[in-house]
Amino acid sequence: MPLSDQARISELVVGGGAQNWALIGISFDVSNCAALGDVALRLETSLEPGLHSWVLLGADVSVSSIDGVATSHKIGESQLAASVQPDFDLGVIGIDHVVINTPDLMRTSDALFVATGAPLKRVRDAGNNVQQGFHRLGSVVVEIVTAPTMRPGPASLWGFVLNVKDIYAVANHVGPDVLSIPKPAVQAGKLIGTFRSSVGLGVPLALMGQNAD
Repeated sequence: MPLSDQARISELVVGGGAQNWALIGISFDVSNCAALGDVALRLETSLEPGLHSWVLLGADVSVSSIDGVATSHKIGESQLAASVQPDFDLGVIGIDHVVINTPDLMRTSDALFVATGAPLKRVRDAGNNVQQGFHRLGSVVVEIVTAPTMRPGPASLWGFVLNVKDIYAVANHVGPDVLSIPKPAVQAGKLIGTFRSSVGLGVPLALMGQNAD
């Protein structure tokens, strides 16, 4: 087992095309990567739209699946290349959290702990029999979500949330048909807005920023 709190997320791998990401201010370099803080978003155009897998650094390299979440590994630190300048600056600070859906929270949580050494920090009752368990991999929180409506089977990556410098500026630029009007988040003093599915990212993606009020 790796040392606790040493493992982190190096890359998130998404499928689909680059054009819809460019519409929201995320553009990819020649290697199809975009820097989101200290994590790279890697686009695999041969894959269907969606969040398919992650690349970990400092985890158990013998692990290729964490309770169904496809996992590969990066050996050694690497520098993220600057992404192509988009039409507007989304102002990404980094990834706040990545969401994993599972029919069995403790099963998935235990598998994540064994692979990464990152302990379960807490479990939250989100209402309507939905529970959330929280781990931390480097700068990113991993939120494991379970609900009675989830079918039996393996866990899967679902979506992620970005921290941005000015969520109001982004919302004003793209408009409410692209990003939902920012509202108070669960985290005190923060706002959250979600990109509409009609944008065509294929990945549930939200922005989080400080409430200026």
